[in-house]
Amino acid sequence: MKNAVIYARYSSERQNDQSIEGQLHCCHDFASKNGLTIVDTYIDRAMTGTNDNRPAFQQMLSDCSKPVPWNIVLVYAIDRFGRNSIEIAVNKQKLKKNGKTLISATQRTSENIDGTKNLDGILLENVYIGLAEYYSAELSQKVKRGLKENRDKGLSPGGPIPFGYKSENKKLIVDEDRAQIVLNIFQQFSQGKIAKDIVQELSDRGIYYNGKPFAIHTIYNILHAEKYIGKYTFEGVDYPNIYPAIVPKTLFDKVQTILKLNKLGNKDRRVEFLLKRKLFCGLCGHPINGESGTSKSGKRKHYYKCSNRKKYNNCDLTIFPKESLENTILDTTYKVLNDTGNIDIIADALLERINKNASNKCTLNVLKQERDNTKKAWDNVMKAIEGGIFTSGTKTRLEDLERKISELDCKIQIEECKEQRILRREDITEFIKRILLESPSIIIRNLIQKVIVFPDRLEIYYNYTENPPTTNNPDDTNRRDYLFDKNLGQEQVYITKENIIICVATYLIR
Repeated sequence: MKNAVIYARYSSERQNDQSIEGQLHCCHDFASKNGLTIVDTYIDRAMTGTNDNRPAFQQMLSDCSKPVPWNIVLVYAIDRFGRNSIEIAVNKQKLKKNGKTLISATQRTSENIDGTKNLDGILLENVYIGLAEYYSAELSQKVKRGLKENRDKGLSPGGPIPFGYKSENKKLIVDEDRAQIVLNIFQQFSQGKIAKDIVQELSDRGIYYNGKPFAIHTIYNILHAEKYIGKYTFEGVDYPNIYPAIVPKTLFDKVQTILKLNKLGNKDRRVEFLLKRKLFCGLCGHPINGESGTSKSGKRKHYYKCSNRKKYNNCDLTIFPKESLENTILDTTYKVLNDTGNIDIIADALLERINKNASNKCTLNVLKQERDNTKKAWDNVMKAIEGGIFTSGTKTRLEDLERKISELDCKIQIEECKEQRILRREDITEFIKRILLESPSIIIRNLIQKVIVFPDRLEIYYNYTENPPTTNNPDDTNRRDYLFDKNLGQEQVYITKENIIICVATYLIR
């Protein structure tokens, strides 16, 4: 008796395990009648057959190359193995290469259980494969055509109905009650209310989203959705007659502008906090965020405040004016980097790194390997075509591979040109000096890892350091970090030039 494994699959979540049970029952019945012993099963649930990206299927292919106690893969029908003619041919070849045979319990296949050729099965198997791929492609085409007709007619495009709408006779109309909530969300956000507070208010009012409390990400999804101004785009085509407008376009545009400025640590939408996500409290360890407020005189003020103090009133760290704190940190960083000797060292180190990268052809090698693998896949498709398998799927796959080869060839040429690029030391020096003066946000984002703020001092840690400060001796040349210590009005700057080189050079060449 020969040993076999069963592979079973169903495609849609609307199906259930009864489909699997039916396949297994038929395969076991076939096995008992043909002297096969089933030693294992591989099952994929709710997985399409139009590609082979299926966990159990890939596990089966992986196992077939190992010394396993089976040599037959038994399926209910060929379309359970797959619906893509190219992938079926390639995966069958993998089985054959490892001495394994694909057998169907209900259809004739190209090989018999004993390994001999089945002449009429060769023809029939290709017919089954072609019909399976045709059915899948035709079904997809019908679904897409139906959805496009719905969009052209202004009917619901399918999928979940957005909050604020309801369906009536397959057409989306405004749900007046929920639409007012949507409009209120836009209005509150445009007036400066943050998403967290909007969620809290909705929860307090007992307003839910699909039966559950609103989440912050749900609020942002609503604020970004162009459907609420009546705009719906699919595959580059606008369909203005599907979603009735709920939000005025002027209000929507105002919210989009706020969203672009509304970044973590920047609570005021009208000003950029350069140190966002960089500041931490030296007393309690919590992040320090940018905040804004209006004084009694009506003047707008910006400052940094410990989040623990703000949220729980549980920290004694003082509030720091925005400009004063940012300027102190920037001035210190400029002092360290703008020294002529440091600039020269940075430029030399960068040239050395560029030359090293030029000699390191790992990227080029990876691209060439990827091109070779793609070329092999292209050769396999051509062999399949020469073997008589030529469908619309074959043509599409061939075109995709040819396009990928062309793109890889272009990238390879770019990498080869990089090896010939010449960069002067003077160009690097000039670039570094210009960045220092013109782009403080780049300096902070790329050089400064974090700043720990104490009541009487600041500790600035720059990127690419591994250990915290271990000494306060500026003559200690073994320090692997650099620290700015503002203590009692006396400034001291401790630096390690090697780390400065790493910081700037990494930014410049990436």
